Amino acid sequence: VLLIEAFYGGSHKQLMDLLQEELREDCVLCTLPAKKWHWKARTAALHFMQTVPASTDYRILFASSVLNLAELTALRPDLGKLKKILYFHENQLAYPVQKC
Repeated sequence: VLLIEAFYGGSHKQLMDLLQEELREDCVLCTLPAKKWHWKARTAALHFMQTVPASTDYRILFASSVLNLAELTALRPDLGKLKKILYFHENQLAYPVQKC
């Protein structure tokens, strides 16, 4: 299992750490620090395109919605062949709109 978290902090970190603990050596965890999530959502695919190690052992890609998964799989066709789980931890549509 390839675990990718573009915002590795708080509850996002807790989830990934739990998955990694349960899966043990059957997973690879790739992360970015928990800063400026809106920029991570825009640029994480470019980062992970370069940093996720190539492997024929991956069968599943698990990521949170901070990552643009469509963009990553377009940039890395080898990852596009995997089964994918995209976890929507928070949904921006459910957040209240801030008034200026």
